[in-house]
Amino acid sequence: MGNEKKAVLLVDDDDDVIEQIRTVVAQEYEVDTANSGKEALARIAKKKYDCIVMDVMMQTLSDGLDTAKKLKENTATATIPIVMLTSVNESYDYRSQIDESYFPKDKWLDKPVNPKVLLREIRKLTK
Repeated sequence: MGNEKKAVLLVDDDDDVIEQIRTVVAQEYEVDTANSGKEALARIAKKKYDCIVMDVMMQTLSDGLDTAKKLKENTATATIPIVMLTSVNESYDYRSQIDESYFPKDKWLDKPVNPKVLLREIRKLTK
């Protein structure tokens, strides 16, 4: 039983990104996906995940951030590591505009993300 794969939830509204990441991450982890923060919260309510990889902008500009904030404020999900993916740094640097404490993340990675780099970060967070 000790060989069960850890579970990762990929949350992005871009199916191409999901598939690109899933292909690499699924080599070492059980991977589930969601296309929105709302869908992610529904999945997390039913299953325990060892790591969540989430896009910042989905249905709204802050869908990923709002979802991550909800997860970090809930004692049942507060300890799940979250990797935030963002492609907005060049056009709009959230981190300079909003108090850093608003960002409930364990790691930021810029999109397009190198799946191997992402896998390395997931490994670090799920040790």
